Amino acid sequence: MTRVSVPETWLTLYCLPHAGGSAQPYARLESAVPAGVRVVPLELPGHGRRLRERPLRDLGQVVTEVIRLMGEFEGEVEGEGRGRPFALFGHSFGALVGYETTRRLRESGTPPELLLVSARNSPVWPLSHEPLHALEDPLFTAGVSRMGGIPQVLLAQPKVLRVFLPSLRADLEMVETYAHRHREPLDVPIAAFVGLEDRLTDPAGMAAWAEQTVRPFDLTPVRGGHFFLDEPEFRTALAARLGQLAPPAWDAGARATACGR
Repeated sequence: MTRVSVPETWLTLYCLPHAGGSAQPYARLESAVPAGVRVVPLELPGHGRRLRERPLRDLGQVVTEVIRLMGEFEGEVEGEGRGRPFALFGHSFGALVGYETTRRLRESGTPPELLLVSARNSPVWPLSHEPLHALEDPLFTAGVSRMGGIPQVLLAQPKVLRVFLPSLRADLEMVETYAHRHREPLDVPIAAFVGLEDRLTDPAGMAAWAEQTVRPFDLTPVRGGHFFLDEPEFRTALAARLGQLAPPAWDAGARATACGR
């Protein structure tokens, strides 16, 4: 069978991290996604390599910054990768950012091909925990830790954790004060992923994402708690879901090879 050539990059996957998290770990998804998908983790002010900047505390400003970063990336890319379709993937707090960003992009006529969300109940669902963002550092850290909302690698390094507390607190403030505005559902497919042992989500809350789209919705449970992005089951599911967006010329052989790498 003759293989029709396709662009080297046919989809850009912009990744939006969890509360207080750096974008850098999301670069590891590069080894999980199908060939032809470019992974671009987006770093927010006060996080990761932008740690010295003041964290944003307004979700609308975060969305504006995300769209600016996407445009900045597009400006740096030449040739086949530029102007290609894109998808948004947000984990936990990042899922809320991805949802609001998708709404903003739809208003401007440039929506993503797919919104992927993980470890976050639907934006219309009640808050999964008592508000913590106004507590003193010891109580704040203990509360987030009890819920499983801090990676174990940080809990084992208290001095390092303190450095990340301002951004974590700012992000949680946005989560805990978020008020969903009832608007018509998105004309964008939504794919949701949930950890079977995640204490910050529940089945009904994750399934409620279906109400936010008139396009196909799918929910995939995977092994793990709140942080399951390195779990093989999730990585396989992510590759398979993104593979559904592949251009027709990307033949079955290439699809199987890329999803199994």
